[in-house]
Amino acid sequence: MMSPFIVTKSTKSIGIAILLTFLFGPIGLFYASVTGGFIMTFTPIFLGLFAFVGYAQENLLLYGWSFGLLTIFAMTFWLINIIWAVIGVISYNQEIEDEAKRQFALWNLHHQTNPNQIVFNIQQKPSHLNPSRQKTIELSTQPNLQDWLESNPGKSINDYFIRFGR
Repeated sequence: MMSPFIVTKSTKSIGIAILLTFLFGPIGLFYASVTGGFIMTFTPIFLGLFAFVGYAQENLLLYGWSFGLLTIFAMTFWLINIIWAVIGVISYNQEIEDEAKRQFALWNLHHQTNPNQIVFNIQQKPSHLNPSRQKTIELSTQPNLQDWLESNPGKSINDYFIRFGR
């Protein structure tokens, strides 16, 4: 039986996302989420621009709201960036895992394999190594990839193939 060949992208690290966002703020957020990076980079600029326009036109409502939002935003800015980075990396990694599961299900469908199938690796040792001259059969079960991924959250397809081979 052929082993499935599943193409996946590499996952992103939550630790690296937190470190980059902590050190570089919204610029570090680009590692986890490009959209989040743009939003968190330009939101303070727009709020500052609105505060300046409100002040220049002596519009107290516009100035008050934009300055108030800018003040609250400034106090929580780094924390919002870090939370957004963690959520972005988790979401990205989940999309990769879902795509790998979809590819594996498609492979199973194409090759019409039974998801409850057990694979036996049978090896016979040479008789000169066996003193009793009896045949020795070693059985090992290799779980289905999809079942293994479900029972090992946080693990990837690469971990499966490292552990069980192809």
